[in-house]
Amino acid sequence: MIVQELPLNSAVRGFSHRITIDYTDLSAAATTTVLTLLGGLGVGHFVNAAAFYLETPFDGGATSALALDVGYNLAAGVDDPDAFLDAYEVHLDATEVLAGDGNGAAFATLRTGYGFQESATIEALFTATGGNTSVLTTGKIHIFLNVVNLTKL
Repeated sequence: MIVQELPLNSAVRGFSHRITIDYTDLSAAATTTVLTLLGGLGVGHFVNAAAFYLETPFDGGATSALALDVGYNLAAGVDDPDAFLDAYEVHLDATEVLAGDGNGAAFATLRTGYGFQESATIEALFTATGGNTSVLTTGKIHIFLNVVNLTKL
């Protein structure tokens, strides 16, 4: 997994971070894999954009579907594993979505994002059907987030 903080001119266009995830990063011998995309977040951090680009659909082994969720894990509060990206299909055999925008609860009904009230991480959850994520043999996705530290503005 590669996490890049994008230059300011990219942030002006809408995103501050690009996280690239390759099928080899999904090495858990389980049907779910959770990856921490960004850590060290807390009060004053605000997520106001999320998107993804599926460069290569995931495939391999006996897997027949792979769902992507991106959300947050709070230190003490109630986590929301799909707050930013919710149930996007990224597997070759299951009508994969090649690109998508923030469709999670943080962006629903006139909302503009999510402001953290405590320490948190942003995580991606991959849920496979038909086999463990460790049997994947291909796949690459780029997740884009705009995370603003309001205390630094």
